[in-house]
Formats: sequence, structure tokens, C-alpha cells
Amino acid sequence: MFKKVSLTLISIITAVLFWYVLGEVYVLKEKSDGIDKLQCVSYAPFGKDESPFDKKWTLSEELVKKDLALLSKYTNCIRTYSSVGLEIVPKIARENGLKMYMGAWVSADKKLTAKEISTMIKLALENRDIIKGVIVGNEVLLRGEATQDELTKYIKDVKNALGDIEVTYADVWEFWLKNKALFGVVDFVTIHILPYWEDDPVGVEKAIEHVIKIREEVSGMIGGKKLLIGETGWPSEGRMREDALPSKINQALFIREFIAKVEPKGWEYNIIEAIDQPWKRVSEGAVGGYWGLFDADRGDKFVLKGDMSNFFNYKQLSFGTILLILGFSLLLKNVQDNKKIALFSVINTLFALLFILQIEQFSTVSKSPIEHILSVFILSVHLCIYYFTLSFIATDKREDKFVTPLFYLSFVTFIFLSAALAFDGRYRDFKIYAFAISVISYLLLFRGKFEGLGYRFYPKTTATFIVMLAVVTFINETYLNIYSDIWIAISLVFAVIIYKNGAARKKECS
Repeated sequence: MFKKVSLTLISIITAVLFWYVLGEVYVLKEKSDGIDKLQCVSYAPFGKDESPFDKKWTLSEELVKKDLALLSKYTNCIRTYSSVGLEIVPKIARENGLKMYMGAWVSADKKLTAKEISTMIKLALENRDIIKGVIVGNEVLLRGEATQDELTKYIKDVKNALGDIEVTYADVWEFWLKNKALFGVVDFVTIHILPYWEDDPVGVEKAIEHVIKIREEVSGMIGGKKLLIGETGWPSEGRMREDALPSKINQALFIREFIAKVEPKGWEYNIIEAIDQPWKRVSEGAVGGYWGLFDADRGDKFVLKGDMSNFFNYKQLSFGTILLILGFSLLLKNVQDNKKIALFSVINTLFALLFILQIEQFSTVSKSPIEHILSVFILSVHLCIYYFTLSFIATDKREDKFVTPLFYLSFVTFIFLSAALAFDGRYRDFKIYAFAISVISYLLLFRGKFEGLGYRFYPKTTATFIVMLAVVTFINETYLNIYSDIWIAISLVFAVIIYKNGAARKKECS
């Protein structure tokens, strides 16, 4: 009894220390030179559950008033991307002492583009006292929705209509270099430099250096024209790209260091973005919804000031882990073997941490009904695997009528997710924690004798397919992506299990 109680207590202490280190110890401490106000931030006037894709959406004047009153404490300027439907924004911006970079959304829809441009011209002329410049189109060339010639015409039309109000176009820096003729059309150049989204992603440690290098390179090509960094920033949540890791700490690190480096240079910039925009997940994956200085509920993410942690909720996560450890420890009721008790405690602690980590990941990346259903399914399957593995350790009885179907559910889900990551993985997350429970469990449950799984559907072919998917994922992600590396390791274990199952069954049949 003493052994059980003492090892359970050690498990709980281990879990508490794990979360304490991640949540309380591993933090970004605020420096004394905190940021007072940003030059400018991107603003989209959408509530938590609102989206520009909703044709019934209408602007909430009350929401804009609250948003701009909040933002005026942190910035002197906002950048908007559209004008149609946002006609009230300039008036409220003025009331809060905010300047504007006003945008017109240019797209392949010529009729809507014409309406956007005419609306922006009208608003800019009526509010010229707060207009720092107008932006005709955002990343249109990147999206392939207009040609350079079409953009040139739009920009010239706007310049003719606005007189002395400066006009620009905004795009990723590479597309300016591919369309240099536009340098001579605009009054000033607006480039986007987003290290996370580069074709060759740049980790946060070298991100500021990258931004400065690109900015100086473009500046040398534009003949003394004003250059605005129209978008730069870092996401607080989402999937890792090579060594570019979204996290709350990395977002704060990037923004604080960026301001510290560029303010003394006198460079003009706009941070993306003011408030998290969940609707962007539709086109950019989970990461698209987490670029804001404030969350979707308008809660301060402490990006600019204050101590920063990746797990502000570490106490709740710790509590959940303790509940799992205690709940599953009841399976030790009749166990007397000290070795079994020790192994049980180690696996229980590990699985509890992995399971809570998976819940935490799903809580940030799963937003749509389908994603919620998938999350609940994966968690349910792996909670059952968790239970039957601990039960096996405690009793030496393997419940094959449950264990085998659970393996198939986990394995088939893993194959589908692996194929999606390999061939369409840019916006998909690596659900490593749950499937780590799977492979560890089946190594323990079958102890190298995998014929008990009874997998009959071309095991060698299946194993080869899994390895091929792992290779494609490795090529896409490189060794720099830790999450990808773990996913590939899990893939290889699954492949070995399936291959050995097939080899053992073939030998058995012969």
C-alpha cells in the first residue's frame, strides 16, 4: 500500500512540476523599456463569431467604438483592408484620435472592386485630416486576382481622384520584386514581411534580422520613396513551419524586439494585427486566427508589456492531469507486484500529461463543428487505449476484443491525417500527443508479438505507404520542425508494428 501511495504522490508531484515549469518558470519577463504605443496596427471590425464570408454580416457600430477606444491606448493608427460596409470607421477613428491607412479590397470581381475603390475615394476625401495614405489592393498579385496592368490602372485612377492624398499598393515583398514597374506608379511602397509565412520559414531567433535585411534590400531599389512595412508580426498559436514556432512567448519576443530595433531607425511600420480573427482559419488554418495583440474576446494577450507565458492556464492543466492520474490509479487496487506498480505509475504520469497536452492543443486549433467532432473522436479513442493499457499492466490481461478495434480506429485515423499532412499540410496541425499514446500503448500491449492485432489488409504495402508519407512530410517540413520529427517517429513505429504483424502472420500460416 505504501508503494502505491508514494508512487502516486510522485506522479502528482511530477505533473505539477511539469506544468509549473512550463507555465510559471519558462516565461518572458518584461523589460524596463516597455512599449508605450505602436505606430499602426491592422484592424478588422469582426466579432468573435463573425466573418466577411457571411453575406448577412453587417458592421456593429457599438463593437467598432469599443474596439477603437481600446486600440487608441496602444496605437496611433489603424490600417483597414476594405471600405464597403466600413463607412462608419473613419468617424470613430477620429473620435479616438486615430489616423488611418485606408484600404480598398481589390479582387477578381471587377464590379465589387469598382465599388470598393469608389467608396474608399469618397471616404478619403471626406476624412483627409486623418488619412495617412490609401492602399489600393492587398496581396492581389500574390493571390493572382489581378495583373500588374490592372493594378496600375486602379492606382492611377485613385491618384487622379485624390490629389495630394498618398496612394500605395500592399503585397508580400517578393511580389514587389517581381513587379518592379509598380515602384514608379505608387506614391510610397508598402511591403509585407512575415518571417513565419516565408517560402523558407524563418525562426523567431533570426526573424528580426530577416525583416531588417529585406526592408533594407527593397529600400535600395525604390529611389528614395517612402517605404512602409505594411504587415509584420508573429502568431501566438498554430502549427510549426520548419523552425518557425507560433507561441505566445515568441509573438511577444518578436513584437518587442522588432519595435526596439526599428523605432530608432525611424522606419514606418504596421503590425498585423489588432485582434485575433477566428474567421481567417478558413483559409490559413488554425494559425490564421492568432496574430492579434488581443484575443477574439478582446482580452489583452500581453504582447507589448508584462510577463508572458505559453501556458497562463497551467494551474487548470495541472489539475486536469492530477485528476487523470488519481482516477486511473484506482486500477492498482489489487496489485502487489512492485515492478508492475512502478511501470504503471510511469505510464500513467506520461499518458496523463500527453492527454492533457492534446486537449490543450485541440482547444486552440479546433474551431469548426467537424474539427470538434474529430477532436472528441480522437480523445475518446485514446482515453480508452490509455485505460486498457494501464489495465493490462495491472492485471496482465489484454482485452483483445476492445484493444484490437481501438488500434484500428487509431491507426486508420493516423493514416488519413498523415496523408493530409504529406500532401496538403501547410495549414494542418500535428496531433502528436494522442498518437504517441497509441504507439507506446501497442508496444506495451503486444511486446513485439504483433500477430495478435490480426491486421490482414496488405500489411507490407500499408507499412511501405506509411513510410512514404513520412518521407514526404520530412521533405516538406525538414528536420527543423520538432512536431514533424515526432510525427515521423510515430509513423515509423506504426509501420514497424504493421510490418511485423504481417510477417508474423505469414510465418504462422506457413
